[in-house]
Amino acid sequence: MYMDVDVIQEVTEAMLVDFIDGKLAPEQMAQVERWYDASEQNRKSLEQLYYIVKLHDMTVAVKDIDPAKSLAELKRRVSEREQDKRSSTIRQWSGRIMRYAAVLFVCFAVVSGAILLFANRSEQCEICADKMENKTIVLPDKSTVVLKANSTIVFNSNFSKNRTVKLDGEALFDVVKMAGVPFVVKAKDAQIVVKGTKFNFKAYSDCESIEAVLINGAVDFSTSTHNIALKPNQKAVYNKGSRRVNIVEVDAELEVFGQRYFDMEPLGAVINSLEQFYDCRISFSDARIEDIRFSGTIDRSNTLDHTLNIVTLTTGTSFRRVGDAIIIDR
Repeated sequence: MYMDVDVIQEVTEAMLVDFIDGKLAPEQMAQVERWYDASEQNRKSLEQLYYIVKLHDMTVAVKDIDPAKSLAELKRRVSEREQDKRSSTIRQWSGRIMRYAAVLFVCFAVVSGAILLFANRSEQCEICADKMENKTIVLPDKSTVVLKANSTIVFNSNFSKNRTVKLDGEALFDVVKMAGVPFVVKAKDAQIVVKGTKFNFKAYSDCESIEAVLINGAVDFSTSTHNIALKPNQKAVYNKGSRRVNIVEVDAELEVFGQRYFDMEPLGAVINSLEQFYDCRISFSDARIEDIRFSGTIDRSNTLDHTLNIVTLTTGTSFRRVGDAIIIDR
């Protein structure tokens, strides 16, 4: 996130964007101002976000400028004024106005060109997450990125026209869909083309593999040799050395967030998730056990035995080990 850890619950990037746009209530504005004064890092973060938001707004505004139409309107107004004057005065006044119009048009063209040139400059914004923190970023298109520890993301300031980001590390993306403007995440040796979705992308430049997990929506996972359309709850693993891509079925929430809440789901589905997550083999002594319902939260920080104890105690079952296999009994 752009903010210090001790105030991360108080001020969000969405609040900062609304602060810049003047949309916050007085008490929220005071809250942001206190946050701004709290540290130099906070001040730099807000200034950087202000630059991104205002540059995006300016780019959108410039699209509506039509110099030819503006000059035609000026000439029309001059013509209307001329009709109210005597012919001799008309010629003198008209000559001056048209000279002024020419000067104004040149100035208008120069200023408009300067704005367009500035808006189209490929200024790059780079945001880094330290080794011990995650940062939540709100991009100019309102997409959000959770940048994981020791990761860096780079994107152009002219983001409304070119929704491309470069990633070195790992990040969770929640992308806003925009018709005609694709969202692309590039990493060394691979890229993701997004179609409005939520996914996790791990691409550290010093690691041998690149991983993408799709939570919902649709993405295309591309390398120099592959282009694969991922489905929800699929994980793509690309080995840089062999240039091979392996697609595996996963529980995306467990894979990405480390936790998964089950709400009255069949025990068979719960065990399938545990097998994928813990890379183990679990079976049932009686097929009817698979239909028993389970509600609870599975946490990846717990050991397999701890998790199985929670599941079996909740469902009135038990488990035992036979070699490398685990069997669920009633």
